[in-house]
Amino acid sequence: MTAVRARLLARGPALPRLIAALASAALAGACASQGMPPGGPPDVAAPTLIAVTPDSGSVNTKPSSVVFRFSEVVSERPRNAQTLAQLVVISPSDGPPDVSWGRDRVIVRPRHGWRPDMAYTVTVLPGLADLRGNVATESFNTVFSTGATIPDGVVRGVAFDWMGGKVARAARIEATIGSDTLLRYSIAADSGGRFALTSLPPSAFVLTAWMDANGNGIRDSREPWDTVSVTVSDSVRHELYLFPHDTIGARIADVAVADSVTIRVKFDHGLRDPAPIELSQFRLFRARDSTEITLSRLQAAPAYDSAAATRREALADSIARADTSERGRREVATADSLRRVRSQRDSAQAQIGALRAARDTTKLDTLPTLGRPVPPTEFVIITAEPLEVDVPLRIVVTDVQALVGPPRTSERQLMRRRPAPADTTGRGRPPPRGPS
Repeated sequence: MTAVRARLLARGPALPRLIAALASAALAGACASQGMPPGGPPDVAAPTLIAVTPDSGSVNTKPSSVVFRFSEVVSERPRNAQTLAQLVVISPSDGPPDVSWGRDRVIVRPRHGWRPDMAYTVTVLPGLADLRGNVATESFNTVFSTGATIPDGVVRGVAFDWMGGKVARAARIEATIGSDTLLRYSIAADSGGRFALTSLPPSAFVLTAWMDANGNGIRDSREPWDTVSVTVSDSVRHELYLFPHDTIGARIADVAVADSVTIRVKFDHGLRDPAPIELSQFRLFRARDSTEITLSRLQAAPAYDSAAATRREALADSIARADTSERGRREVATADSLRRVRSQRDSAQAQIGALRAARDTTKLDTLPTLGRPVPPTEFVIITAEPLEVDVPLRIVVTDVQALVGPPRTSERQLMRRRPAPADTTGRGRPPPRGPS
């Protein structure tokens, strides 16, 4: 022991530095591993609201801030937003809110202070997360007034993505009064496109909804939107149909030759109903000499596709029944038997579903359905004569009226291509497998 100590002492002043370095390395190694604390199950619950100041329903109050206190520490970086401020809505408001983070608290202040004699709704939208990534799927809010009363005017409704034919999930809704476009009553629609702007005073409002694709709370020029005027005395309901408002009108976006007499034309914007477009607005020319090709029929693509599918099914059934060979009769009998089995199965499943629905007392949240047809964008043109192969063509459509904007004329080039020759050599098929 004495000899070891002598050797250590012989190293002189380098020894304390070595010991200090080893101690620092041990501490760094210990801090680098921050695993889940032992002794309990993992946290899979999203943050819940345990208190809010001021209390919802408070009147004659003018707080310095609104404070939402949660059951655990929340993340400064929400799951579906860049900042906490993008999850907070003050209604009414004259600018973006000032939002700060306080571990288990979210503190909200208006940029220009609370106005006197005004009822406010402050909402934290779905998306708030804890430090483990558990995300709250519900919103949290409080309603209070700097005056003596909270008005009870409400505008309820549904926002639809009109061109998509579905609800506009999380669409932003705003309402303004008269010429005061700075003060905006705001809310976000839920996952079913439903919204409710509450605590509105009796007045005439301009209601606007848009699909906030980038989550910045501002209606950008290319985002689908809709607006309507409403008068609020107590409760009003209205549907909004959001679509891109391109003021330059609609033009041909794509054209394709489906077969020798069929051309599909697609526009870049929805067209105005009813009778959005007529056959007389289309003209088809040979590009080399401007010879016009006669067109015989125009039909909306969904109706054409449905009728074509019905015709194909009827033709296949007719051909199968015309085959009087033994094999043909067996195939028809098998197809009829399968059709009867499917019909009986569908009927039985419908009865079982009705019985289960009658016994189930749980209220299902069904999505709202559009009250208007989706604006048409695609059409099918039938020519009076077969199109020549490998001959360049030019199609022109005049005075196309989109949902907004002036009528527009556009044209595109097209060609019926020669089909690739069939491979009769067998080289296009994999070689036959030999005996194993």
